[in-house]
Amino acid sequence: MVKILVIEDDPDLREAVMEWLQYEGYEVEGAENGRVGLEMIYTDGPDLIVCDVAMPEVDGHEVLIEVRSNLNTAQIPFIFLTAAADHESYRKGMNMGADDYLTKPFTHAEVLKAVRARLDKKLTQDRLLQSQLDMFQAALSEEREKRLLKSRLVAMFSHDFRNSLASILTSSGIIRNFDDRLTPEQRENHLDRIDGSVHILMQMLDEMLMVAEIEGGHLSCTLRMTDLRALVETIVEEFRLIHRQTHHFHFQSNGLHPIEVDPKLLRQIVTNLLTNAVKYSGAGSEVQVGLFEKDATIELSVEDQGIGIPPEAIPHLFEPFQRASNVTNIKGTGLGLAIVKQAVDLHSGQVTVASELGKWTRFVVLLPRYRS
Repeated sequence: MVKILVIEDDPDLREAVMEWLQYEGYEVEGAENGRVGLEMIYTDGPDLIVCDVAMPEVDGHEVLIEVRSNLNTAQIPFIFLTAAADHESYRKGMNMGADDYLTKPFTHAEVLKAVRARLDKKLTQDRLLQSQLDMFQAALSEEREKRLLKSRLVAMFSHDFRNSLASILTSSGIIRNFDDRLTPEQRENHLDRIDGSVHILMQMLDEMLMVAEIEGGHLSCTLRMTDLRALVETIVEEFRLIHRQTHHFHFQSNGLHPIEVDPKLLRQIVTNLLTNAVKYSGAGSEVQVGLFEKDATIELSVEDQGIGIPPEAIPHLFEPFQRASNVTNIKGTGLGLAIVKQAVDLHSGQVTVASELGKWTRFVVLLPRYRS
């Protein structure tokens, strides 16, 4: 059943709108102000929000900013209710991301028409997205048989590209248009969201280029003397800045001498291992990164406190498009570890994994200190 939240400080109007919607078969909840409304949005997850503009404590514009700023609620249809009939008020609300606008006084029929229109549009968008995903999945299944990696990448990355770009545009638009209404914490969250989305886009592009090189047989290892400790520490710091609100990163290393490696391939190794560590471990958990020189070997380790890997999945973990059975609800391409394996092999190294289901996973990359 479709769940609708009505946020309105006028109790008579709130009850009337709720009764109209309940009579039409919707599950309806009411909130007397924006503060209570936000609490209910995050706890109950409505399918559509009808919200007054002028309210005490937290007004409708502030509610909309919060809703559109959260990835879990950003796509919920949002209808404003207001007594202001001027064009400027209408334009302001729509620029902030409202889907529709009803001017008081309004009729029963006008409310139902607006609600149905927004729900129908959302249903159409969801069906289109599902159709695209089904089409991509069908293409992936077919391409897996043919080993056409480029076609798979186009299908697999297109949705994540759109999501990341939409996230950037949403946050930059809110900062540009409503910076004076944002708290320092809200502004910092939007900037973090932009940085994180850009980081994801850059990583996806790097993966696409690398897989294209693998497919064409052009992936090579260009060695040069590299301060490996500085390189790994820089990458860890990038992740720490982007994910500082959700994960704690700890980096340990002994005194390493410069080593001949391909910096581009090493960045792919470290980035993919850290991305998996973040992706498959919960908020507040730690990610341990170690880099040590042991005799004639360099050991790089990345350990998380995440969901772990089923034992039956480990033998196939480094194969392209292979994902464990316990990650079906977590987005991913199944290419990251295959890229890691290719990059390690080109360095004449080894990569191993150990894991305890539901507790931790540890990847270890061994690189020869000297190449024959």
